[in-house]
Amino acid sequence: MPVNRSSILADTLYFVKNDLINNVTDPDSTKRPANSRFVMTSYPQRQSYYPLITIKATNIESRQAGMQSTLQDITLTLEIRIWARNEKEKDELYASVLNRLANIQFTSSTGSVANGLVNLNVPSAVEVDEDGEGDKIIKSRIISVTYNFYSS
Repeated sequence: MPVNRSSILADTLYFVKNDLINNVTDPDSTKRPANSRFVMTSYPQRQSYYPLITIKATNIESRQAGMQSTLQDITLTLEIRIWARNEKEKDELYASVLNRLANIQFTSSTGSVANGLVNLNVPSAVEVDEDGEGDKIIKSRIISVTYNFYSS
């Protein structure tokens, strides 16, 4: 389903989420509870089971693509956050996500370019460790990802 300007946020989140669900392996899929998800488009409101990946849109910028033009040059920023139980798991999931996003750019009918999302850029990846239950520390990495979208 190509991204549409009128629903750019929902379409982009749907595209990225479904691709990661189908192509990034859940390292703990056999133990994951039925009501838990490995990839989500928001921060979980229910009890979380790690590892997990959350995706949300954090910024959208739109510029006119030329004088007296109705075309828009839109930059969409996503936050893809890897939540893991240890450093190794976090690093492996991080590499899987980045490889997948890079590898699907030019896939003929299903890639990001075919869906109208061009110029994949990863301006930052920030480490964040948070307290978990008991003395456990939840490891996470926040990946900032930008795409450009050109539309009328």
